[in-house]
Amino acid sequence: MSLRNTPPVKIYGDMRIRAFRVVWICEELGLPWELEQVWPWSDEIYSLNPLGKVPVIIDGDAQIYESAAILNYLAEKYQDAAGLYLVPKPGTKERALYDQFLMVIFLDIEALGLWTHRKFIDLALYSSNSDLMNIHIPEAASPAKVTFERSLKILAEELKKHKFLLGDNFTALDIHLLRDLEWADALDWLTGNPDESVLRRYYDDVRMREAYKTCWKLRQPLDLSSKALNTFTPQNQSPPKGLK
Repeated sequence: MSLRNTPPVKIYGDMRIRAFRVVWICEELGLPWELEQVWPWSDEIYSLNPLGKVPVIIDGDAQIYESAAILNYLAEKYQDAAGLYLVPKPGTKERALYDQFLMVIFLDIEALGLWTHRKFIDLALYSSNSDLMNIHIPEAASPAKVTFERSLKILAEELKKHKFLLGDNFTALDIHLLRDLEWADALDWLTGNPDESVLRRYYDDVRMREAYKTCWKLRQPLDLSSKALNTFTPQNQSPPKGLK
């Protein structure tokens, strides 16, 4: 069944940060979408999300923030019609493993690793909102990277056993993990990692998906410099294989 005539999902955010994940899953599902480019902590975003963060979506009468919740919602609502199963069904062993790895990604890889670095170093240096991001703690970088590497090793062990994080089928977990690997690559945290070859193989394979390529082309014209508050994307990233 085609979702081509479904009303578009309204996405608020920016393709340089987490809105990329939402557009990507919409492209995977063949789900129409439209993006309003807004930045975190703007008045418009506070009217949609009391935390002031992006992305936010509006889908009919559903208004949702937090990218993990958004991807789960869109997959579970539309994957049967799309015929592409990106989130396992509740009550299954596969769903328990999906949730397990999702927690590792968002708590250990991101919150205690990548986001800690971003908050106390990148945003502290470049953010114009001094009320929110005015604490520059360079010493936070080292423990953040250690936590990131320790947690990433667990996920790398899974990638040594199969093509994607949950097995041989692509899931929404791979959207989250690939974007975090891009984020880490922007910080040069992948170079020299003991599992770098495994991670690079996975990185290249996932980026070959057509839905990712569509998103990549939308992102490339944007300012990817640190002064644009972008640390999620390597500035001189090569195109995905097969895309010039």
